[in-house]
This record gives sequence, structure tokens and C-alpha cells, in this order.
Amino acid sequence: MKKIFVAIITIAFLGSCASSKIVNTKSSIEVVIDLNTVVDDKVKVEANPGKIKTETIVYQIPAIVPGTYAISDYGNFASNLKAFDKNGIELKVSQLDPNSWQINDAKKMDKITYWVDDTFDSEKKHGIYVMAGTNIEEGKNFFLNLPGFVGYFKGQKETPYTLTISHPENLYETSSLINKNTTKEDNTKDVFYAARYDEISDNPIMYAPLNTVNFTINGVEVSLAVYSPNNVHNAKDMEADLKKMVEAQTNFLEGFSTTNEYNILVYLFDPKVYNWQSFGALEHLSSTTVVFPETYSKEQLANGMINGTISHEFFHIVTPLSVHSEEIHSFDFNTPNMSKHLWMYEGITEYFANLFQVNQGLISEQEFIDEMKGKIASSMRYNDTMSFTKMSKNILEDKYAKNYGNVYQKGALIGMSLDILLLEESKGKYGVRNLMKDLSNKFGQSKPFKDDEILDEIVAMTYPSIGTFFDKHLTGNVAIDYDALLAKVGIVKKTETIDAGYFLDSNRQIFLSANNKQEIFFTKRKNTALAALGVESGDVLKSVNGSDVNLQNIRTFIGQSMQWKEGDKITFEVIRNGETLKLEGNFTKGKTEIENLVIEELPETNPKKKLRDAWLKAL
Repeated sequence: MKKIFVAIITIAFLGSCASSKIVNTKSSIEVVIDLNTVVDDKVKVEANPGKIKTETIVYQIPAIVPGTYAISDYGNFASNLKAFDKNGIELKVSQLDPNSWQINDAKKMDKITYWVDDTFDSEKKHGIYVMAGTNIEEGKNFFLNLPGFVGYFKGQKETPYTLTISHPENLYETSSLINKNTTKEDNTKDVFYAARYDEISDNPIMYAPLNTVNFTINGVEVSLAVYSPNNVHNAKDMEADLKKMVEAQTNFLEGFSTTNEYNILVYLFDPKVYNWQSFGALEHLSSTTVVFPETYSKEQLANGMINGTISHEFFHIVTPLSVHSEEIHSFDFNTPNMSKHLWMYEGITEYFANLFQVNQGLISEQEFIDEMKGKIASSMRYNDTMSFTKMSKNILEDKYAKNYGNVYQKGALIGMSLDILLLEESKGKYGVRNLMKDLSNKFGQSKPFKDDEILDEIVAMTYPSIGTFFDKHLTGNVAIDYDALLAKVGIVKKTETIDAGYFLDSNRQIFLSANNKQEIFFTKRKNTALAALGVESGDVLKSVNGSDVNLQNIRTFIGQSMQWKEGDKITFEVIRNGETLKLEGNFTKGKTEIENLVIEELPETNPKKKLRDAWLKAL
């Protein structure tokens, strides 16, 4: 999953289920959804498990799904669940928890029905990420992350599913699920097949008007479907950028056993309708769901959505979707047992999403180093000495959950560190890409590894020094010395002076932070403009030029400060040591010092240069 935070910078069917009677079968669980009829923004689901041999059975809708690492409780969006025998007589149903219902006299059961509301416009308080959410927009769009619509009967997760969806003729499906309606002569009904429930969970479906491009690159069939509610963006306009990215990624992954198809389901939301402050994408084995603002320009979508978010999700076809533990392979959707290896699932994925760009010549070496420098700085906002494996295992607990964002920062840096160390030991012949390829061949989609054994296996496949690195910096709590690590490849620190405003420097780095009281204070970063005004580290900012400041409106003041010019009067009101102070002065152009990571100019024969080339250049 890649979640984008906008901060200071940076199922069903209503209607006549009786007319779509499901035939009992022992071979699969039959589910019917009719999207043609929507009432009160809800649809109705009908499920027939076939013959039940127990007196009671429990139907469950997921509390959590892979890739989210947070409780979602999709069952809160299901209501009025009923069970019936073959004569239509209602059976007794008891709700056990927000996501579980027990059906009594289950041997008599013919089907269950229930209503589903979507998450996108829900007034219920919930923690479901928008890219893992659901949308029911009658006649226009159905964004079906299927765990929000389809559940499973306890003990029958390995049973095949047949999912029949009736839908408006003008809406077309995009999904990686096997669709028996391949001719599309009748575009009103689709019949999907899944070998087990995990395939239902792992294959979202989007129904929308045709706005799609399809192409094949390096043996991978790619489909991009875009829903733009105000018809601002066309999939065709994104095709060239997407092709360029996929070609580079598949070249980077040459030799990997990955996927033959990849479907990208893009929902572009109207910020006037949904004021979402975070958005992004959620990975699946051969598809991804993506939610971004419709107001983004073509260039913003190319740089942020395609080259940033979608490229990250695409690399998930390596891990965890190919290389993963038993906890992922046999995922418990309602009582999850989390894996220790977010450093691999999200960290290596994010590292690859950056490394492939320099490796394939899409960005310069210095641009890649700048990105890694940014991750080092961002990682320091989290607990830098927390065991990464312990955090991962306990990620659903508040203490560890608040450090989740570090999987995209330090997680990627762990991947970088491991890469450099492997290349150093192998004299440039074997890096993280080789390691993940070997792990893909050894394990793969259908053969999970044991959570407690994979680190020892990696050490056995590589070098004892890798075990030392794991013990100190992955399972242990020793911070990584990035300076020493990067020095091995001729990357060194250099102090430079750059322009700085009152809140941001010219590199878009901020001089402010927030404390536990949600107050905004000045950090230890210094610049000449703040010094001239009399600002000190730790000062809490209360007002700017007479207007109160808070976390909700600080972006407005940052924007205003960029327009300040010579002759303007500047007034800050701050709290220092419990005392309110007014700081006044004339506008001045600020300067600040920063430490950059720069690439040393070295001769081709230099060992550091050779190691750097092995690290960053295409093999």
C-alpha cells in the first residue's frame, strides 16, 4: 500500500433477489450482486454456500485485509443480514461482533441476504483507507473492493466462489478476476470465478463508463481504467507515461516470475464532493486500486500517481504477493496474525520503486541520492531505534501503529543498506534484486516462507555479515549509520547555504513542527530571517500579522509568506517559557545551511566508484 498524506507540504444489489435464484452447488459458493437497482445508496448481496453439514455456521465479513495493516471492520457497512431455507422461511441469525453472524439450523439454510452501504460517502466514523474503500454511485460508478461486499463462511475460505454481477449496460468492468463473459455481446452480466476466498479479497472490480487503455509490454498485458466524475482526465492521456514506467519496471525485473497481466483501477475524486486529506493505492497480486484528486494536472498525475504511487504498487508483485510468509498466504481476515517482515513487503517495494528509476535512466544518480536523503530525514521523525520486526509483528497496537509510516522511509533505507552490503561482499555481483529473485524462485505465490525462519534463510543464501546487520538494525534496536554506509559508494556530506523563507527553505523543507498539544513550534533549524526577527528554537507560534495560527490554517500562512517582499512589516506572536512575546521586524531575505549528500568524483578504477556503478547502473 502507498498512502499519500496531504499535510503542510508534502454489494450488492437491491431489488429482486427472488428473480435471480441461486442454484445450490457443492462445488462453489454462489454470490449474486445486482448493481442495476440501488436504494438509499445500498445494494443487496445474496450468497448460497451449498449444503451445510453442521447445525450452526458463522458468516464473516473481513475486519482487516492484506496490505492495510489497520482494522477496517467492513461488517459495519453490512446490515439486515437474514438467512432462509429453500422454502423462503427465515432462520435465526445472531450477530456475534461487527463482522460475524451465526446462523442456526444451518443444515436447512438455502441462502443468506444482506444490505451493503459504501464507505466513500458514509457518515459513519471509520478507519478504512479510501483506496481500500467502496463506492456505490448509481448508474455512474461502482468501486468494488470486494471485502466490503462479499464475506466467507467460517471454515470454508478454501471453497471456490462463483460471483455473478448484473450491471448497467453502459458500465464496463475492470478486474483481474476470471470472467466467463469474455465476448461482451451482452454487457449486462458478468460471471467471475475464484478458486478460494483470498482470490475474492485480492481482486477488486471497478464498473465505470469506458475510459480505458490496454497495451502489452515485455509480456505483461496492462489495462488502465479511469473514472473521472467530471470528465477532466482521459486514460489515453496517461498511456505514454504509464508505458514508459511499466517498460522500465519490467526491464528492471527481468528474470523474475511475476504476472502476465496487470489492471489499474483509478478513481479520481472531486475534492468539492470528498474533502479527503489522504489518498493513494492498495496493492493486489495483479491489480491495484488507486484514488487521487481529479483536480491534479496531467503532470501531477504522471509524477505523483504513475511514477510514484502506481510504480510502488506494481513492485508488490514481487513482495508480498510472490514472496511472503504463512501469515500472508493464509491470511486471517478477522483475527489477524501479523508478519514480522514489513521491512520486506513495504520497505523493499518502496526501495525498488526508487531504484528502478535511476537504474533505468529515468532520473539522475544525484536525484536518486536526494530522494534517499529525504527518506533519511523523514525516518528521523519516527522512533529510529525501534526493532522493525517487532513493530511489524505488533503493528495493530497503537504504540507501534504510529510508526507505520516509517515502512516507506526507514523500510526503504533498510533495503538500500542491504543492497550496498550485499554488493560489497559480492564485489558488485549480487544485490537485493538478485536476492529477491532467488527468494521468488525458492518460494513464490503458492509457497510461503516461515516468518521466524526467513532471516536465517537469507543469511544462509548470502553472507554472515548480513546476519550481523539483521541482528543490529532489523530485529535489534541499533540505528543505522548511513554516513558510513554511503561512504562505501563515494557518497559524502557537504554543507551548503541556500535561500530560506520564514517557514520553508528553497528545498521545501519546513522550519516548523507540531507537539502533542497540536501546537505549532519552531524547530532547531536556523535561518537568518527568523534570527533577525528574534525567533528562538521551541517558540510556539500563535499568530502571524495579527491572525491566529493553528494546524488547520498554517498552509495559508505559508503561502502568504512566499509573497512577502522588501518593505513588508512582519509580526509574530509566540509563547516562550510560558510568556507571550510579540516579535516585530521588516522583511528580510533568509539564508540557511543544509547538509547535502553529494556524489564524489572518482576515477573509474576506484573501488568506491566500481561499487557505486554496480549499485545504481543497469546490469
